[in-house]
Amino acid sequence: MRLAKVASFIQDHVIAISSFLLIFLVTIFLYSETKKKAAERSEKLFELRADQATQDIHKRLNDYIQILIGGKALFIASDTVERAAWRTYYKNLNLEEKYPGIQGLGYTHFIRPDEMEKHVRQIRNEGFQDYKVTPEGERPIYSSIIYLEPFTGRNLRAFGFDMFSEPIRQSAMRIARDTKQPAMSGKVRLVQETGKDEQSGFLIYLPIYRNNADPETIQDRQYMIKGFIYSPFRAKDFMSYALGQDHGDIDIEVYDGTTMNEETLLYSTDSVLHYNRNKQRLSKTNTITIANNTWRIHSTAKPSFLQTSDAGLPYFILLGGSIISFLMFFIIWSLSSTRRSNRLKQTITDNATAALFIMDANGYCTFMNPAAEEMTGYTFEEISSKPLHEMIHHHYPDGRPYPMHECPIDRALPTNNDMRAHEDNFIRKDGTFINVSCAAQPIFENGVPAYTIIEVRDITDEKRAQQAIIESEARFRAMADNAPVIIAITDETGHFTYVNKQWIDFTGTSLKDTLNRQWISYLHAEDREYAGQKYDKAVEEGVSFRMELRMLRLDGQYRWVATTSTPRFNADGGFMGHITSIIDITEIKEAERRVKQNAELLQKLFLEVPALVGLVRAPDMQYVLANPLYRSLYGNRPLVGRTIYEAHTDREGDGFFKKIEEVFKTGSPYVGNEVPVTITPTGNGAPIEAYFNLVYQPLKDLNGNVEAVLVFAIEVTELVTARSGLLAANDELSDKNNELLRINSDLDNFVYTASHDLKSPIANIEGLVIMLRDILHGKLNTEDEKVLDMVSNSINKLKGTIADLTEITKVQKELQSKVEPLRFDETLKDVLIDINGLVDETGTHINTSFNVDAIVYARKNLRSIMYNLVSNAVKYRSTDRTPEVKISTYRQDGYVVLEVTDNGLGIKKEHQHKLFSMFKRLHTHVEGTGIGLYIVKRIIENNGGKIKVESDHGVGTTFRVYFKEVPVEEKV
Repeated sequence: MRLAKVASFIQDHVIAISSFLLIFLVTIFLYSETKKKAAERSEKLFELRADQATQDIHKRLNDYIQILIGGKALFIASDTVERAAWRTYYKNLNLEEKYPGIQGLGYTHFIRPDEMEKHVRQIRNEGFQDYKVTPEGERPIYSSIIYLEPFTGRNLRAFGFDMFSEPIRQSAMRIARDTKQPAMSGKVRLVQETGKDEQSGFLIYLPIYRNNADPETIQDRQYMIKGFIYSPFRAKDFMSYALGQDHGDIDIEVYDGTTMNEETLLYSTDSVLHYNRNKQRLSKTNTITIANNTWRIHSTAKPSFLQTSDAGLPYFILLGGSIISFLMFFIIWSLSSTRRSNRLKQTITDNATAALFIMDANGYCTFMNPAAEEMTGYTFEEISSKPLHEMIHHHYPDGRPYPMHECPIDRALPTNNDMRAHEDNFIRKDGTFINVSCAAQPIFENGVPAYTIIEVRDITDEKRAQQAIIESEARFRAMADNAPVIIAITDETGHFTYVNKQWIDFTGTSLKDTLNRQWISYLHAEDREYAGQKYDKAVEEGVSFRMELRMLRLDGQYRWVATTSTPRFNADGGFMGHITSIIDITEIKEAERRVKQNAELLQKLFLEVPALVGLVRAPDMQYVLANPLYRSLYGNRPLVGRTIYEAHTDREGDGFFKKIEEVFKTGSPYVGNEVPVTITPTGNGAPIEAYFNLVYQPLKDLNGNVEAVLVFAIEVTELVTARSGLLAANDELSDKNNELLRINSDLDNFVYTASHDLKSPIANIEGLVIMLRDILHGKLNTEDEKVLDMVSNSINKLKGTIADLTEITKVQKELQSKVEPLRFDETLKDVLIDINGLVDETGTHINTSFNVDAIVYARKNLRSIMYNLVSNAVKYRSTDRTPEVKISTYRQDGYVVLEVTDNGLGIKKEHQHKLFSMFKRLHTHVEGTGIGLYIVKRIIENNGGKIKVESDHGVGTTFRVYFKEVPVEEKV
C-alpha cells in the first residue's frame, strides 16, 4: 500500500523530483570543485606569501648593501675619514628610523705586524687609553674595528676586535677582498652578544683599497687591501624588521647555506622547526643568493592561514544548494498542482515584459498579452482580424513585400521547428519599424500541430547601443593604429585583448597570436621578475604604474621601452585589466649611458690627470674643484668651499691673486712658462719656491660673462733646476762614457789574455796527472784513485770555464762577423747531428713549422743560438711525459721570430730573471756551465735583436728570438 502511494507521488511529481535531483547533484559537483579550487587557491596564495617574504628579506639585504656602498663612497670621496665624520655620516642616514634591523655601520682597518705599535698609539691618542687589538697573539695580518656606529651599548664590545682572526668572518672578508664585491658571512656569534637575549648573527663586508685604488688582479687586491666597510646583524632583529607584520600567518625559518638543520638555523618564528616535520601543512623552500652567500628560507603555513572566508565557501555552497534543491522541489510541486489555473496563467502573461502571441494553424492571432499590444499599437480585436503576418510582418524595411511562405515565424508550426533568438523587423500600427528578437515554439494537441507560441522582445535600443559601440570601437582602432606609440589592452589575467598596428609592426606577431600570450612573455628574462612584482602590486592596489624594461623586437633585438599602464574598471568597480602605452626609449637610454660614461671619464680624468687642476668660480673667488695633485701642493689642506684668500697665505698668493683677478676682470686667459710659485707641500712646514707652466683659462656663459676660471698647471721645477747643470752633466757623462769604453776594452783584452795564457799551465797540470796515474798504476788504493779522478774532473771543469770565457770574448769581438743567407731547416739538421744521441735516448718528438724559411745572419751565431735552445729543451725535460719540442718561425712587428717551445720542467717565475745571467743554473741535476743562454743573449742583442721567455713551472717553456735582419725571399 505504501509502495503504491510512493509510486503515485513520484508519477504525479516527476518534474519536481527530477529538478530536486538535478540541482542537488549540481550542488554536490559545485561543492567538490569549489573545495578543490579553494585548496588550490590557498596553496597559490601561500606560495605568493612565501615568495613575498623571501623578496622582503632579499630587498632589505640589498638596501643595507647600498648603505655600505654609500659608506665606501664617503671613503673614496674624502682624503681621510675621521671618527667624527663617520659618526655624522651615520646620523644623517637615520638608519634606526628608515632601515631598522641593522646592528651598526662600521669600518675595520687592516694592520700589518710592523704597523701594530703605531696603530695602537694612534687610537690611544684619540682618547681610548685601553684600546688594543683582540684577540691577542701573533698573526701574519690583523684587522681591527676602529669605527662602529652607534658607538654605544653592545657595539662597545666590538671595538678593536680582529674579525680576520675568526675563520667564518675571514672567509667572507677574503671573498670581498678578492672580488671587489660585497660578501656576506655565514652564521656567527657576534661579539656584541652579552649572554642575554642571544641571537645568531651575520655580517656584510665591502672592501676598500689603499689610495682609493681599483686593482684589477687578485694579487693586487690582496696587496692593496686597506679595510672593509661592514655591518653586523642580529638575525632576529633583522628579520623582525625585514618581514614586518605582514607574515603573521606563516612560520618562517632561515638557514645559512644549502644544508637545513639546527646547526645552520639562523632564524625561526617558531620554537619548533617545521622543516621535514609536518607534511600535511603547506610549506615551501626558497633560495636566495646575495653577496656571495646562500640562504634557504623555509615557509610553513600556520593553522590560521587556512581559516579564511574561502575555506567555508564549499560548505555554504553545499548548504545553499541543498536548500535551493528543496525550494525548487516545492516550487515545481506547487506549480504542477496549479498548472491548469487560468488565473495564474493570466497573471504570468499580463506581467511578462516580453510580447507574447499565440498563433493558430491558419496564422491568426488567438492571444496577445498587454506587452504585445503596447509593442504593436494594435488591440486584440484589430490584430485578430487578419493573419498575424499580414498585420505586423508584411514588408521589409526597404519597402519590398515579405511573402508569408518565407516568414520563419509563420513556418515554425508547419515544419515543427522551434526558433530561438531570431532577429527581425516588425511593423507597428503607425507604420514604423522596430527591431525585435523572436522565439517561436509549436504546441501540439493529440499529436497534431495546433498553435505557435511567439515571444517577442524589442531590441531597438540594444541595436542602437550595439551600433554605437561598433562605431566607437572603429574610431578607437583608427585612432590607436595612427597613434605614434604602441597601445595594448590586457584583461585581469594579463592576457591581451587588443593591440594596435604599432605593436604588430614592433613585435612581428599577428593579432591572433598576440591574443594567446601574456604580456610578460615579450620581456627580457632579467626584467620579468621585476615587471611581475610591479604588476602584481599595481593590481592589488588598483593604481597606475610605469616601468622601463627591455622588450623583444621582431629582428630579435631587445629594445628599452617605457610602459605606462592605467587600470580599467567596470561599472561595479571591478578590475578589468590595463590599457598600456609603450614608447621605445633605447636611444634615450644609450644617450644617458654615454652621458654617465662621459661624466665618469671626466671625473677619472680630473682625479688622475698628471697635472694640477683647479676651478675658481665668480664672483666670490671660491674653489669649487681641486684635484688631489693640486691639493698636495698645499699639504692636502681643504681648498674646496673656500675663497682663494682663505685657502692661501699671503706669501702663497703673491702674484697668484693679482693674475687670477686680472683674468676675471678682462676675460682673457693667462699663460705662463716656468712661473715661480710659493707652495707648502708639507702642510705645517716652511713654504718653498717651485716652477710651473700654467694656464688661467676663463670659462664664460652665453652672454660672455666669466663664470669661473680653470687653473691648469704642470710642475717644471726639476726641469728648471736640471737645466743649469745640464751642460756640466753632459761633459761629465761624456768623460764617463769614454772611460767605460776603455775599461770595457781592457776587460775584454784581459779575459782573452787570461783565458789564452791559462791554457798552457792547465795542459801541463793535466799531463802531470796522467803521468802520475801511469807511474803509480797498480799501486793506488781506491781512495787514491778517487782523489786523482776528482783532480781530473776539476781540471776538465776549469778547461770548460776557460773555453766559455774565450767564447764570451769572441762574441764581443765578432760583432762584424760575416753574414750570409741561412736556412733554418738546414741549421736545425746540423744541430740535430750533434745531439742526435740525446734525442734518441729520451724519445723526444721534434716538430717544425718554418713560415719564414731563411734570414741573413752569421752562420756560427745562428747555429749557436739554435743549438743552445734546442739542446736545453731536450736536456731539461720532464720525466712525467714524452718530451716534445716545437720549433717555428714567423714575422711579427718588423722582426723574424724564432720560437722554441717544450713541455719540460719549466722555470719558476721568481727565478726567471736569473735565466740569462753568467754561470747561473736553475736546474742542477743536468750538467752544464750556465754560460750558454748568456752567450745567446749577447749574440742576439749585439745584432740588434732581443730574446723573451715565457715559462710555467711543471708545464714547459717558450723562448722567442726576435731577429732584426730582413727575411730572405724564397729563392734564397
